[in-house]
Amino acid sequence: MARMPGAEWHPVRNYTADGQDEVRGVVVHIMAGTLDGTQGWFNNPTAQASSHFGTGKGGALRQWVDTDDRAWAQSAGNRTWLSVENEGVGGDALTEQQLDDNAAVLAWAHEHHGVPLRLATGPNDEGLGYHAMGGSAWGGHTSCPGPRIVAQLPEIVARAKRLVAGPTQEEDDMPTPLEIWNYRNKNAKGKIPDAYGYLTKTAGQVDKVDDKVDALTTQVAALTRAVATLTDLVKKG
Repeated sequence: MARMPGAEWHPVRNYTADGQDEVRGVVVHIMAGTLDGTQGWFNNPTAQASSHFGTGKGGALRQWVDTDDRAWAQSAGNRTWLSVENEGVGGDALTEQQLDDNAAVLAWAHEHHGVPLRLATGPNDEGLGYHAMGGSAWGGHTSCPGPRIVAQLPEIVARAKRLVAGPTQEEDDMPTPLEIWNYRNKNAKGKIPDAYGYLTKTAGQVDKVDDKVDALTTQVAALTRAVATLTDLVKKG
């Protein structure tokens, strides 16, 4: 069995057992409906449709078909591609939660099925694809999932890469805003330590501004004293 950890398992009746010949990648779809309504449709034998995964706008991620089995989502592409249906209608963009869930599916497909973390250029390529790219062989669904979602595919790939890579050392070592604030108040004129080396340039620019402010303050004080002296002379004259 090939079931994704973290995805809610809601098996549907429409699928072909042991029918997945290979996994070239993940295909993004739009439901033109709701998560629950689509699940009900996939349990209707007359529908002749199903998908491996489904996402809700609010963040629900479901797995409907085991990835060893063939879902019925993109006609000729069913044997070689996994599928993700996304709650919404044509013209929608994916929500932040849906972007995260699609990225999680792609990252899992990469680790479990060897899917490369890149955009697929067509049905014979590998990676992250979308329904319309298959043309008539994939059912001729030229508006699925729509241009706004297609434009989001690079972001899905980027998020999947971050999931696979995990936190980087640079991110682990990055000081928090509170640490930066405390340091700047404690060492206003000092050089940023090596641990905060990436902030040196910015801190230097701040110090230059501080120096200019100090110089202007000194000039203002001198002018103030000069004005006071002249005032005294005028009064005595």
